Amino acid sequence: MGRGCCAVVAVMLCVGGCAKKEAGSETQAQRTASATPAESNVPMPAIVDDTPAAPPRDEHPIVATTREFVEAVAAGRHARALALSVPGEFNALALEGMRKAFQWDKMTFTQAWLGAEQSAVITDFIPAGQGSATAAWGFNLVAAENGRWLVRLYDILVNQQMIEDYVAAFRAVASDAKSVIP
Repeated sequence: MGRGCCAVVAVMLCVGGCAKKEAGSETQAQRTASATPAESNVPMPAIVDDTPAAPPRDEHPIVATTREFVEAVAAGRHARALALSVPGEFNALALEGMRKAFQWDKMTFTQAWLGAEQSAVITDFIPAGQGSATAAWGFNLVAAENGRWLVRLYDILVNQQMIEDYVAAFRAVASDAKSVIP
């Protein structure tokens, strides 16, 4: 089991004790039930896991790959997330734990570092799925033979010092890395 999966389990255990109920929050089922008949009868396009989303023109490929990976995890499309990662590094159980642990719709990228063979993308602090805990995530990507980038691992970074240490460790390994706009 990868260290990313272990980190997700550890955070889930820490965050689980901090749960608080939010009054007045509306669930997806409640929003759907309250939709007008015209809204609820609108046909929805089919989602195909193997079709990559087109990145915005100004988004670097390492950021686009990381975003697509996170969006696939958040949507429970584990096959797509696994297709965007190094084979054998993750499994559906680890991705499901990651999905449940954080509010991925609140994610923003704060840093991206491009190296010749590996890169790193770091998020801002994301709220936990329950409770008041937050954590940033560091994603490490490697260049694939076909010119694409694949997610190799991820780390949970619970404070600013951990982010700084993560970047320093990455820069020590990938001294050629240059900062790119996330």
